[in-house]
This record gives sequence, structure tokens and C-alpha cells, in this order.
Amino acid sequence: MRENPLQTIMNPESIVFLGGSNSLQTIGTAQLITLITGGYQGNIYPIHRREKTVLGLKAYPSVSSLDKPADLAIIVIPGKAIPGVLRECGEAGIHHAIVITAGYGETGQQGATLQQELLEIAQKYHIRFLGPNCIGIVNAPLGLNTTWFPNKYRAGHVGIISQSGSYVTQTLTYFEKLGLGLSQAISVGNQADIDMVDCLEYLGEDEQTRAIALYIEGIKRPAAFLQAARKITAHKPVVAVYVGGSEAGARACGSHTASMAGPDEIYRGFFHQAGILRADNIADLFDWSLALAQQPLPRGNKIAIVTNSGGPGSSMADEANHRGLKVPLLSPAVQDEIKAITPPTASALNPVDITMNYDVDLIYRKLPQLLLKQPDIDGLLFYGIFGTIHFQDKIAHVGGPASETLAFMKQTLEKACDEFVQWPEKLKKPILCACFSGREDNAVVQIQDGGIPVYPTPERAAGAMAALWEYAKIKNRKLP
Repeated sequence: MRENPLQTIMNPESIVFLGGSNSLQTIGTAQLITLITGGYQGNIYPIHRREKTVLGLKAYPSVSSLDKPADLAIIVIPGKAIPGVLRECGEAGIHHAIVITAGYGETGQQGATLQQELLEIAQKYHIRFLGPNCIGIVNAPLGLNTTWFPNKYRAGHVGIISQSGSYVTQTLTYFEKLGLGLSQAISVGNQADIDMVDCLEYLGEDEQTRAIALYIEGIKRPAAFLQAARKITAHKPVVAVYVGGSEAGARACGSHTASMAGPDEIYRGFFHQAGILRADNIADLFDWSLALAQQPLPRGNKIAIVTNSGGPGSSMADEANHRGLKVPLLSPAVQDEIKAITPPTASALNPVDITMNYDVDLIYRKLPQLLLKQPDIDGLLFYGIFGTIHFQDKIAHVGGPASETLAFMKQTLEKACDEFVQWPEKLKKPILCACFSGREDNAVVQIQDGGIPVYPTPERAAGAMAALWEYAKIKNRKLP
């Protein structure tokens, strides 16, 4: 079996970088800064004809002046210079590259001719490359990031393959807020050489990646894609957004990455055959991938809801039903158990609404454990996260030993959250949460970092739970 070229591209021990300088006015410099500051431990060799150092690193006048070939060349220089540089890389023994520069197949026939020239040079020198017209890669465990934006959140288990560079770079701040940790992310651009099939096969074998998110404008090799996807989705979830099915979408895809789009209904059937979950929008793509990467699959579609506010609990229940989940009425015996530990104002029906209540032992331990232990409950949706940030001003206003009170609340909350995040693994059932506060709330931080997704709206949590159930059905189906 041939080695996937992405094994080297995503895990290089050394990188030669063409396009960085000491001027912040160039895109290449911005990307080189991200590469230097992201935590990558390999060797970086900037190429610059005039400067002796670039951003504090020793610079080399040409690729051929290196003592030995680098594993990977990253190219962010004007298009007219790239053919010569690619030849020089090949002659110097560099066989892997990322061509970030745009202006090729996406611009029309002249650009397509230039792209074909790059491909012919690469084939002559046995170079495999990503791009052109891409933003590059992220390998979070290695601290490798060739994009514009820093990847500040810890490494996680969601892998991304995207025909848009923005969904690999401009989304990084969004992922941080959502508590979504990347394993690896690949911007494929025009797919002149390495395409989405190569990327899918690579992430399908990557142990760090537990769920794969795809942004698709068009598929070059549909038969190979289908074969690869069916193999992967039997053991690892794949979620996709396809944007070429409308007239406007197809037109945009053609000018963006030179992709040939197809009718929406064809792709819907194609994804179904492949076992791929189709998301209707980018929010769902990442919401679902996050849940699939971090939570166990439900055995059925019966969901319990715990809330300390009636409105969000009702929103969760309504969206769950719309998405094919059931929110069953709890049995009289279970209702009696709930009534015995909750205030008289609480509702024990399902959703279990305890109204505004700050008994963290009840919220994070007693109710989740009671509900998830029921054999006819397959998962839990939860609204009711309130960290100590919400009480700081109130305690300060009352006066007295405020710091001691706040410290005690924080300690109690941390202990409760620590136990809460262990329930999915202990009971083998998923928990998904919603909270209108983000990571400014210490409880949200602890729950997200503990592996339970916290979504910004109740409906998004319910939608992600439905995705868990849909993939559970895909995984259990018998494919011909």
C-alpha cells in the first residue's frame, strides 16, 4: 500500500518557508509568524535573497543553499516565481510542498494552464503538494500551524478537511470559544495534486482524530471518495457541508476553487451511500463534529432534559422532537425519586425543571446520575450552568468576608463539575449542555475542558444530540 503524502506534509521534521520577510505587510510573513509562535519544534528555514535573518531565524538565499533537503516546502510567493522554485525544490530533494499562492484554476483558462504547469513540474520531480490557493495545515498536537490565525485552544479530536481556507484559519478563534479542540486541519484549495480523498484516507487512519468535518464545493474523484468514506464511517463519524447545490453556490464554487458542483439531490444521495452525516450549515458542521468526537453514542433516541429554567428546557424539548428524538414522560416511580430530592416548585415530568436553583450537588450529581441510570433513557440534555462569575458582584455588594464565601463556592462548584464530566464515561451515555455564557464562566470552562460540549443555545445542543443518534444508526447499519 502506497504511503499517503500527508504523512510527511502533516508531520514534517523540517520546513523551508518561501515568502516570509521582516515586513509585516506580506501575507507570507504573517503565516511564518504563526508557524514560529505556534509551538512547532522542528527546524524552520526561511528563504530570502537579501536578508541574513528573517524574524530572528537564519535566512538562506535559495533552497539549494540548504545543507540538506527539508521535509516540506511552504510557498507563499508571487505566482510567476513558483514554477522555478518548485523545480529548485525538486532538484534539492524536497518532495512535499504546500502552495498557498492563489491565481490558478479558480481564475479561468489562463490560470488553469498555469496550474497544469505546476502539476507537470511536480510530477517530473516526484513532488506531492497541497493547493494551490489554500491556507495550509494545522497539526495541533505538534503545534504546527501554517495559517494566519493562532490556534490557542488545546489539541482535541476533530479533524477538518476544507476547500475553503477560512474554515481552517478564521474559525480558530470560534473553536476556542466553543471548546472545540482540533486534531488536524487541512485546506485543500484547488486540489491540483493532493485532493480530498487523500485527506480523508489520512484522517481516517489518524488515531487522534475521532470525528471528521468536511467543507465541500465539489469532489474530483467521486468513486474513490465513496469507497474511502464508506470504509471510514463504519468506525469513525464524518460530517459534511456541501455548498454547490444551488445556482449561486455553484457559481461561487467555480470562482473560489475551480470546483465542479453537482445537483443538491445527487450529493444528498451520495452522502447517504457513504454514511456521511450532512449538515445544512457551518454551525451544525462543527457542533456535530464536536459532539461526535467527545461523547459516547446513545443506544436509542430517548432523551432526558434537566434545566433550571423553563424556557430553555422547552426549547430543547421542542428541537429534540423536531430532530427525531423523544423526550419521554418519566415513570411515576422515577418522578417520585425526583420529587424527593427537588424543591416543591420543580417539575419531575421530563424536562426536569428545578427552576432557579443553585444546589450544585443536585444539579451536577444527583439528577444526572438518577436519570442516566434509567434503562429507557439514552442521553441527557442539560441547561443550568452558572459559575462563580455570576456571583462575584453580588457577594462584593453584600460585603463581609466576600473572598472566603467566593472561594468556598468556587471549590464546591469545581468539585461538582469534576464529577459531572465523568458521567458519560461511567454510564456510557452522552451529555450535551447549553449555556448563554461562554468561557468567561469558569463552570463552562471546566465542563468544556472535561469533554462535555457546551453550546451557546439550547437548540444547538439538541441538534448535536440528534447527530449522535443519526451516526449511531449509520454505524449499526449493514452496508452492501
